[in-house]
Amino acid sequence: MRSRPIGSLQANGNCFVAMLLWATGIVALEYLLDDWGVLSLSSLRLVVSVVFLVLWWGCTEGWDKVFGAPWRKGLVIGGLGWGVGSIFLLMGQKLSDPVTVTIVVAMMPIAGAATEIVFDNRRLSWRLAAGLILAVLGGYLATAAQLTQGHFGFGVVFCLGAIFLFAWVTRATTRQFETLSRTGQATVTLCGGMLVTLVCYGISIVAGFGEIHIGTVDTADWLPLLIFLLPSSGIAQLFWINGAGKLGILLASFHMNAVPFYVMVFLVLLSLDQWHWLQAGAVALVALGVLVSQMSPGAFTRGWKKLQLHLD
Repeated sequence: MRSRPIGSLQANGNCFVAMLLWATGIVALEYLLDDWGVLSLSSLRLVVSVVFLVLWWGCTEGWDKVFGAPWRKGLVIGGLGWGVGSIFLLMGQKLSDPVTVTIVVAMMPIAGAATEIVFDNRRLSWRLAAGLILAVLGGYLATAAQLTQGHFGFGVVFCLGAIFLFAWVTRATTRQFETLSRTGQATVTLCGGMLVTLVCYGISIVAGFGEIHIGTVDTADWLPLLIFLLPSSGIAQLFWINGAGKLGILLASFHMNAVPFYVMVFLVLLSLDQWHWLQAGAVALVALGVLVSQMSPGAFTRGWKKLQLHLD
């Protein structure tokens, strides 16, 4: 009887760690973009992450598991989801602005809900609907952006396409590779994303599209580069697939809307930003959305009865 709450707690913990690690990568990126091209960084990041995941997978589960995995299927799904999705996000930002991207990404729980409604016939209970509203509202407030600041042009279409692809590929990774462990699932699909990114990098070199320059790495850049290449990508992906595999993309996506708060905390610790209470309140809304959406119906009844007894 207690395994389900414990499993849910572990899954939420995995999603929390994944988003925390992802936030470190966003902070590290601020130190790297002046000298590096976006495609160069993305390509190097995915190569390092995939090499780490393959080695970790082979060493922990045996190389027969690695060689016997459905690589072709994983490359197709990962290439479409992680690869094309990432390109869409970059194109969306290029055609709009960072504010628009952050506002659209805050709609990730909606993309997660739509994915489960379409593919899993998920029915939204009032608890899920309430949690979804809280998570989206909290995510929007956490960005500290205003709708009037965004330039909602054609770039929004690419941004929306990106978040729906991310939601779809997360579900596909955890549902269509049930013979693989979570490590295997994360590895075969992220490898697909790596190949698509490398192809785009090669095309950019030939066509001269830009964002392909490789920066010099001095002493001050080693730590940000290391954080960006592995913990915020490959390791974060392991935690994400573990959490999303147990919770489902709908509930797991709620955690993504807390990332702007984590970024703010890291920037404050590095004395690069000030504390913003609005973002702190926003992450509380996200946390409340997580709690409400996953609380059993009986818990509400028991809580209401206890409140009535207390008032009496």
